[in-house]
Amino acid sequence: MRDEVFATDAPMGDFVFDENVAHVFDDMLDRSVPFYGEIQRMSVELGKRFLGEGGAVYDIGCSTGNTLVKLMGEVDPGAGVRFVGVEPSAAMRDRCRDKIRASGLDHQVDILEDPIELLPGLPGARVVIMLFTLQFVRPPQRDAVLAKICDALEPGGALLLGEKVLADDPEFTRTYIDLYHAHKERSGYSRTEIARKRESLENVLVPYRVSENREALVKAGFSRVDEVFRWYNFAVYLAVR
Repeated sequence: MRDEVFATDAPMGDFVFDENVAHVFDDMLDRSVPFYGEIQRMSVELGKRFLGEGGAVYDIGCSTGNTLVKLMGEVDPGAGVRFVGVEPSAAMRDRCRDKIRASGLDHQVDILEDPIELLPGLPGARVVIMLFTLQFVRPPQRDAVLAKICDALEPGGALLLGEKVLADDPEFTRTYIDLYHAHKERSGYSRTEIARKRESLENVLVPYRVSENREALVKAGFSRVDEVFRWYNFAVYLAVR
């Protein structure tokens, strides 16, 4: 379904992952996140590389299950790998479960409803994928979330963290935001839709600077951190325990 959530003149509040958003979320991602398909492919490719045999994969903020399904399709069901989606939105969980059932893949999958901030731990974690989720966690809680993930990972395990980012140079940030809005216009969004969504996200999505994300990962205890993807104000980090 085509994303027209912000195309109406209805009163607008803070952005929420409700039924209206879940209904069009796949289209929203494809049109709003530059190179989203490539980021997914890279996440699966790198996830497989660090998974090894056995253990668990956690997709934090798994939304409609795209990454889970793609990664399950690349892992032998007999390999003993457990897949766990973490998704607080009931509407998103419903679509994730539907997508997993429709895939016909025979893997052990659990979908948890608690947000990452409230999970006591991530047992058996070997790979954690967190694509454009940490940016919705309130800043005072982010260090604890990253430390929880690092502590849970087995030695040599990896976190793949995708985030909307700010440049360290404010002038670059302004330029990148302008170019991002141009990308969204090319993707079919009107300037009114872009402005309304930006206002809706203002108090909900809080991006960090590129260097702040790297510093937070090192502070959490990861031994190696690299930026594996960058497009203006979007970045993906690989962090290895």
